Amino acid sequence: MSNHRLQRTTANKSNLLTGALTFGALTFYASFAFAQAAPTVTIGCVLPLSGGSASVGSQTKVGAEIAVDQINREGGIKSMGGAKLNVVFGDSQSKADIGVTETERLVTRENVAALCGAFNSAVTFPATEVAERYKTPWVVVGAVKDEITERNFKYVFRINNKANYDAREQVDAIDLLSKETGKKPKTLGVIYEGTDWGRSHAANIKKFASERGYSVVLDEAAPPNQVDFSNQLLKVRSTKPEALIVAFYTPDHLILSRQLMEQRLDVPFGIHSVGGGTEDPAFYKAVPPRAVGYYFVQEDFQIDITEVTKDPMILEADKRSKEVLGYPMSAYTAQGLSGVYVIKDALERAGSADRTKLRDALAATDIKSGPALATGYQQIKFDEQGQNTHAHGAISQNIEGKRRTVWPAENRAPGVKPSWPVPTWSERPNS
Repeated sequence: MSNHRLQRTTANKSNLLTGALTFGALTFYASFAFAQAAPTVTIGCVLPLSGGSASVGSQTKVGAEIAVDQINREGGIKSMGGAKLNVVFGDSQSKADIGVTETERLVTRENVAALCGAFNSAVTFPATEVAERYKTPWVVVGAVKDEITERNFKYVFRINNKANYDAREQVDAIDLLSKETGKKPKTLGVIYEGTDWGRSHAANIKKFASERGYSVVLDEAAPPNQVDFSNQLLKVRSTKPEALIVAFYTPDHLILSRQLMEQRLDVPFGIHSVGGGTEDPAFYKAVPPRAVGYYFVQEDFQIDITEVTKDPMILEADKRSKEVLGYPMSAYTAQGLSGVYVIKDALERAGSADRTKLRDALAATDIKSGPALATGYQQIKFDEQGQNTHAHGAISQNIEGKRRTVWPAENRAPGVKPSWPVPTWSERPNS
């Protein structure tokens, strides 16, 4: 080969190599620029995805996933260049020790920017201690134990009611219905799950009852996972409370409701449930409709909200819930949706997934519109302890097979008339 041809061949190879390197560099930098333009922000959510509260956890998970899908479809976190949101889950199994372990895993291994959960107060209370220790923001979803937001923590925020609010609202409703009809119970009974949640609720009921002149004639804690409530119902018969307040998760509440119906146990001013199992659509699928006739249910959700809201994201979430779960949006779906949207709002204002900046943004939250209010609140704003002081519930009554909001009175749909006192079993249809 001549020197001329050798030089030309070498030059061609050099040009090809340079071109390849240039193309590779451009590809690398384009990929890098794309990654820089649209990072992913990962948040974590600890929920009971197995065990006794699995139905609740699954619904909350669906709500969180719907919110993530909506946020990403609408352009992600715009202040962070359209960053996509990603949510990873930890299964607490409704057990405190496992909830703590899962929290630590999400913080240290998954490196989440923020956390949400964990529904069960007995799990949320110690798990939020872990989040506080690691300085990782936690948005409480569902758990109502008062002390969760009474520890001077800086990284824990609760959207929904604390137990104190729930109990007050139940007594407020009894007061309102008594005033409207001129018929008022004098005695109350309380049966509850003997966990942090149940005991906290019972203590608050007794406090408000005493302040308003009601006599609590039955105060009965029951261990979780009961198979028979005969002993508790015998005590109801003997003490004869005129209104019965109950606090149980889905499996226990199913058994209690069936046995109340089977024994045809009359409580003149009705059964008043504080959420738990009676917030769960799966509960209503599993229990005979007659067993829950005239039930009053206090929950952090207005059951007929889709009849009054015009927010397209909330309406879409209700539709998606029907597609995925087979029933409309529940309190739990709405809480999962709300929790993620509250974190999204803070990310937008922080412009960063830095945990400290995100914590500061959460502390400054003031939401007055949008899908974060899917539960029916008018505002989300946290006090110095991290409690949303604008949280409130709604109380429905199962009237003619349909749950209708009866408290607050201004939330009632036209034509809704509470049944007070409730019919005896012998007065009810198909008795």
